[in-house]
Amino acid sequence: MSCLGELPNNLEPTYACASELMETGPVSALLIIVIGIPLIKIAKRYLRKLFDRTEFDEGLENFMFRIAGVAMWALVILTAASELGINVTGIVAALGIFGLAVAFAAQDTMENVIAGIFIIVDRPFREGERIMLPKKLGGIYSSWGDVKEIGLRTTHVRSTDGVMLTIPNKLLTKDAVANFSHRSDMELRVRIRLGVSPTWKNVTKAEEIVEDIAANHPDISQKPKVPEVVLRDFGEHEVIMEVRYYVDNARKMRPSKSFFVTEILRRFEEDGVKLSIPASIQMNADVDLDDLGL
Repeated sequence: MSCLGELPNNLEPTYACASELMETGPVSALLIIVIGIPLIKIAKRYLRKLFDRTEFDEGLENFMFRIAGVAMWALVILTAASELGINVTGIVAALGIFGLAVAFAAQDTMENVIAGIFIIVDRPFREGERIMLPKKLGGIYSSWGDVKEIGLRTTHVRSTDGVMLTIPNKLLTKDAVANFSHRSDMELRVRIRLGVSPTWKNVTKAEEIVEDIAANHPDISQKPKVPEVVLRDFGEHEVIMEVRYYVDNARKMRPSKSFFVTEILRRFEEDGVKLSIPASIQMNADVDLDDLGL
């Protein structure tokens, strides 16, 4: 006879009776949950330590960590439900059908989630890197931004104007993504064009000044190529000069360009180098051509 038949009046404190009690559905389910919760915490702690020892992308680590957490909770809950006599297979099938219904009803959300998975796996950019914002946003909140967090549905980007943008992931996968801080090749080339008056003395002096400025600026890199000055062509009233140099960080592009322009204006004025400035003259009978140098 089962010792459980005497409950609640009599319960024999024997090993056989205790085993029989633990094999009952409610007790087994309760034990699975009680033991499963701390086991999940321990497993997640060791999983995080394992990720810390690897060189996975942080966004990919967070994605895998969340998936592993959901899978462990699902395993514990479904196992406990099975001990209670619930048809787990039916639950899984029902969840599958429910998932399909949700996917059809929220196609936009699913597109963003799938795009987020592609971003995490392909890694066109990582957290902390500077990217070009989508065209629809770039004209409003600055053209560039720093990636702060990559989520499954959205990516958070702080624009150079300081605005925190929450961008749906599908917008970042439809077009080419311009990454200005890719870790495998950080050097970026900057170009500055200017027109100088088309005389030999003026042009050669301008080249000399520009080369000196490039050689004495700490943010200008000497690799993969040293700075160079190229005379591109003749314009209508000028020689078109282009300054080309590299910086080792996207955040140095604009400050170095601003410094370069300022120094060019200052040095050209000090040394009498003339920039070509378009001018128009309205003639009338009272103008003496000799006064204009013509």
